[in-house]
Amino acid sequence: MLDSSLIQENKRSWADMIDFVESFPTDDTWHAWKTFVRSVLRQGIDSGLDQYFRAGQSMQHIIFSTAAHHGLEDMDPAPPRVTIAFDKQMHIYLAWSRSNLWFNEPNRKVSLTCSNAHGMLRIYLSSLWDETRPSEPNPISAA
Repeated sequence: MLDSSLIQENKRSWADMIDFVESFPTDDTWHAWKTFVRSVLRQGIDSGLDQYFRAGQSMQHIIFSTAAHHGLEDMDPAPPRVTIAFDKQMHIYLAWSRSNLWFNEPNRKVSLTCSNAHGMLRIYLSSLWDETRPSEPNPISAA
């Protein structure tokens, strides 16, 4: 499993993402996104997902990975990641990809709502773990 320093680094990355989300204005453009994404991140922390996955960002996208450090775009081959993003109509979705969604389409995606967001995040992160750490027990399926 993960060593304690990586777990602490992962936890810190989620806290950093909450701070990042909080830095957005509470106006007509960002209020719904800010409230929704902050809630998803807090639910993930409350359920312990922050121990196993790193969180980062690209513009307003929140990106989760099992990488030991930031900089997914610098890795070759690019590792899979799970991203919370929104479309042109500001509909929030969760995506699985191996590249930055600002420049490429995801391999798969699902619309997020208040009622399905945490469950879908767990499903996508469980798949991410299975693909990137196949020799280690999946902490989500064990929960």
